[in-house]
Order: sequence, then C-alpha cells, then structure tokens
Amino acid sequence: MKISSLRTIFHSKLSHLYEEREIEAIFFTYIEDKYHIKRHQYFLNTDDKIDFKNTDIEALTNGTPIQYVTGKTTFCGLQLAVNPSVLIPRPETEELVALVLKNSYALTLFRSFALKLMDLCTGSGAIAIALSKKIENVEVWATDISEDALKTAKKNANAHQVEIHFLQHDILNDNISFLPDNVDIIVSNPPYIPMNERSNMHKNVVDFEPNSALFVPDENPLVFYNAIAKTAKKILRSGGVLYFETHEKFHLELTAMLSEEDFKDITLWNDINGKPRFASGKKL
Repeated sequence: MKISSLRTIFHSKLSHLYEEREIEAIFFTYIEDKYHIKRHQYFLNTDDKIDFKNTDIEALTNGTPIQYVTGKTTFCGLQLAVNPSVLIPRPETEELVALVLKNSYALTLFRSFALKLMDLCTGSGAIAIALSKKIENVEVWATDISEDALKTAKKNANAHQVEIHFLQHDILNDNISFLPDNVDIIVSNPPYIPMNERSNMHKNVVDFEPNSALFVPDENPLVFYNAIAKTAKKILRSGGVLYFETHEKFHLELTAMLSEEDFKDITLWNDINGKPRFASGKKL
C-alpha cells in the first residue's frame, strides 16, 4: 500500500471519533512509531509502499488510543512502553516533573548523600524515570497497587537504565512499614476525576485506559490525596516536600486538607493552559 493511501484511510475510518487535526496527529504518530517515518520524510516520499496491518486501523476505529496500538509514547523526551494496564502520560504531567526539578535544586545543594524521592501511584513509571534521569545523586522509590502496571514500569526503567525501587502498595489500605523514611520529596499523580465526569470524556479514555487509575467517588474526590498526605506526614523528613497533580475543581479543598495535616508553605500552580493543576506542601 502507498503511504499516501494509508493517510486517506486514516481520515476515512477515524472521522467519526476525531477532528481532522487529531487524525493527522494520530497518522503521523503511527507512521513514525511503526515505520520510523517522520512527517517531513512522508511529504518527500508519498509514493513509498509500506506493509500495513488492517488490525491496527480496526483497533483505532474502535477507539483504541494510538499509544496502545503502537505500544509506546514519549514523556519528557523519553520513549516509554504503554499498554492498557497503565495510563498514557499526559503533557500536564511533564509540567509536574519540571516543577519538581525546578524546586528540588535547593535540596541537592551542599549535600554529599543521595536525595530520597518517592513516586506514589507510578503507573508506567513516567514520573519516577524522568526524575531519575534528570536529578543527580538521587535514590528513587515508586509504588502502585497494580502488579501489571509495575511490570510495565520496571520494563521502562530497565530500558532507560535507571535503578528504581518498585513496591506494590495500596495507598488506601496497606500499612506503610516497608516504605522508606526520611524522604526528601514525594510526588504523585493519583486518581482524581469524579465519576460524574465520566460521561463527558472521550471513548478512547474511558473505554480503554484503566478506570481505577482515573476515577474517584463523587462523594469523596480527595480520597487518594488524604491518604497520601497522611503517609507523607510520616515518611517525609523535616523540610521534605509533597507534590501533587490535581483536579482544577478541588484546589481549595486540597489546600484546606494539607493545612489540616500541618503542611506549611502550601503552593498552588496553574498549568500551561492556565488551569489550576499542581499543589505542594512542606513538612516542618
């Protein structure tokens, strides 16, 4: 099949799910990940022939995210394996990594021992791996409730040659006796979308990405934040910092909760689109 014909097929088959610009993005992601053909190369070689699998377009037509079809995504410049056991990392979470990096610099000054960092609800390991790559002299732990997610995270860590201590842990129920203590930084992007928002979300999210990593009860949207804050109080060192990615609707409630848990210097940040997205607090 000519590669230009494949582009036509993508537009024809996916128009019921996506706008034209989104279909273009999916197509060019597909040919780069599957055939190592970049956008500019496509326009120079539109008559080139490729061996195309119909099962891929069938999966995309059913709403499967392109990242699950190709089995990979890019996060903070790093290629990561993804599958339906893990969420697909979002650009907003790259901003969270940048925020932690910017504010972690002061913690690394004038110390000869490693910075201790934990990523709770790690999923694909994206946050933990990116921070492991970018912070010098750091020891990293990452936890998740899902055994399958941890397998994917370990695969990604091995691919990027970073050493991370992965632990299977249910932050809502398990004891914390086997977690490290005197941690400098805890970062988490936990489930935070109320169930009542599920019907407004795209099919390729709610039908394919792990709902347990997305949604929380309408009556208790801060359930994971409460549990993580209580854990952080016990295992952070004095002066250690807790970082969250958050839902834009619950910043005031989150700020009040962190204050009740005796965190100080509570700070809120907007994402690149101006939406309230990140929060931090310091244990004194």
